[in-house]
Amino acid sequence: MPSLHSSNCASKRIIGLSPDSLTIRIITWVIRELTGAVFIFSGFTKAVDPWGTLYKIQDYLAVMGLEIWPSLVKVGAFALCAVEFIVGVMLCFGSFRRTSAWAATAIMCFMLPLTFWIALYNPVPDCGCFGDALIISNWATFWKNVILMLAVLWLSLFNRHAGWLINPAIQWIGLIVTGVFCVAVEGAGYFYQPLLDFRPYPVGSLLTDETPEEEPEYKFIYEKDGVRKEFFETDELPDETEGWVFIDRLPVSDQGIDSRVSVRHEKSLRLWDYEAEEDVTEEVLTPEGDRLILVMPELEKVSIAATWKINSLYEWAGSHDIDMIGAVAATREDIDTWDDLSMPEYPIYTSEDTVLKELARGNPAVVFVRDGVIKWKSTLRALNTDDFMSPETAPDPLSFSRNDRAMLINTSALYVSIMACLVTFSFLFRMNFSRRHIIHDDKAPLGESSSHDTPAP
Repeated sequence: MPSLHSSNCASKRIIGLSPDSLTIRIITWVIRELTGAVFIFSGFTKAVDPWGTLYKIQDYLAVMGLEIWPSLVKVGAFALCAVEFIVGVMLCFGSFRRTSAWAATAIMCFMLPLTFWIALYNPVPDCGCFGDALIISNWATFWKNVILMLAVLWLSLFNRHAGWLINPAIQWIGLIVTGVFCVAVEGAGYFYQPLLDFRPYPVGSLLTDETPEEEPEYKFIYEKDGVRKEFFETDELPDETEGWVFIDRLPVSDQGIDSRVSVRHEKSLRLWDYEAEEDVTEEVLTPEGDRLILVMPELEKVSIAATWKINSLYEWAGSHDIDMIGAVAATREDIDTWDDLSMPEYPIYTSEDTVLKELARGNPAVVFVRDGVIKWKSTLRALNTDDFMSPETAPDPLSFSRNDRAMLINTSALYVSIMACLVTFSFLFRMNFSRRHIIHDDKAPLGESSSHDTPAP
C-alpha cells in the first residue's frame, strides 16, 4: 500500500508543485466548490422528485431489457439522489476530504460510460441528470461528465491538502443532518408531491392552455420479437394480433425528429373516450366549476384496496357539487378489469401515461381544479381521510391542500441553520486554538522551541 509521502511525491511529479503550496490549495478549493455545487444541484433536483427519478431508472431498465425487483429499484432511486447530494455537500464543506473525493470519483466512473452510451445510441430523450429542472441534450450531458471526471480526479489527489469548514471532530454531525434533510425532501416528494414542481402543471397554473395550439404530429413505437419500429400517422399501423406490441406515442417535429425534449414543458394533456378513439378534452375539462381528477398512469398496478377510498371520495365530491373523473393510461382489458373490481360510478377517460405522470406524481393521485386552475395535487394515500362521508370530513376541498413551498423553505432553513452553526463553532474553535498557540509560544523561554513547533509524526 503506497504511503502518504509517496502519494505526495507522485502528485508533485505530475504538476511540478508541492501539494501544500498556496496555488494548489486555491485551485483545489475552486474545483471542490464548483464540483460540489454540481453534485448538490443534481442530487437535489432528483431528490425533490423521487417519482421522476424512479420513472427515469425504469426507462433505463426497459431499454436495457433488465427486470429487477421493483422495491429494489425504488430503494436505488432514493439512494442515488441521497448519495449525490451528500457527496456534494461534503465536498463543499471540506468534510471527509479523502472519502468524499473518492466517492465522487466512483460515481463518475459509473456515470461517464453510461452517459456516453446514452449519447451514442440515444435510447432515452434525456438522461435525467438534473431531473425536470434542467433538460440538456445527451451529448451535452456526456461532455459535462467528462469535465466532472477531470475535476474529481484532481480532488482525489489534492482534496486532503485543502482546508475544511467543519472541524473533523464534528463532521459526522453534518453528515447525519444532511442525510436526514435529503430523506425528508425525498419522503415528501414520494408520499405527497414534489416540494418544487418543475413540470408543466404546477399548483396555481391552468390545467390546459387558454388558446389550444395545433395538434402536434405523432409517431408510434411498436415492438415485435425484441425489435422496435416507428410508424407515423400517415403509415398503416401494425396489427397487434400478429405479435406487435404498442410501446409509446411520441410527438415529432416537422422534420420527423423526436421532439419530446422540446415539448416536455408544454401542456399536452388530452383525454380520449373509453375506446381511445375520440378526443373529449374540450368537453370534459371545461374551465368552469370544481373538478377532481383521479390520475392513474399505471392502472394495472393500482391496488384493489384503494377502491373503497376512491369510491368514498366520489360520493363526497358528488355531495358537494364537485365533478370527479378518472384519467388512466391502460388497455381496454385493464379498464374492464378495474370496472369489475371497483365498480366505479365516475367516468373514466384514457390519456398518455407520460402526460399523466407529469400532471401528478403517484399511482393513484388526485388533482383538484377550480375554474380551470390547479389548486392542489396529492397522492391518494396522503389524503388523511379513509371515509370521506364521515361527518368529520371538511366540506371545503381546499382544506386538503398543503403549502409545499413553505414546507420546503422551513425545512431548508432549519438545515442551513444547523450547518451554519457547525461552521461557526469550527471557526471559533480554530480561532481559540490559534490564540492558545500564540500565548503558549510567547511564554516559552527565549531560544527554547515550543512543543507545538515539533512536526507531527
